[in-house]
Amino acid sequence: MSKNYFSLKAIGCSIIGHHYQVSYKVNDHIQEICCSKCHKQMTRTIYGKIVPLNARQAQINRTLNDVDQRRKQARTQLYS
Repeated sequence: MSKNYFSLKAIGCSIIGHHYQVSYKVNDHIQEICCSKCHKQMTRTIYGKIVPLNARQAQINRTLNDVDQRRKQARTQLYS
C-alpha cells in the first residue's frame, strides 16, 4: 500500500512539479532541499543548479559547512 502511495506522489510531482523546501542550509549560497510531496532530496550548487543529493554531494556539503563555520568563528575572534 505505501509503495503505491509513494508512486502516486512521485507521479504527481512529475506532472505538477516539485514543491521544494530548504532542509539544510550549508552556507549563504548552497542549500540542501527536499520535496515536501515525494521527499526527493536535491542540493543547490554554487552555480545555482539543482542536482540530486547523493553521498558524495552530501559529504561535500558537510565539508563546506565546516569550513564556513570555522571561517565565521575566526572572523568573530579577529574583530572581537
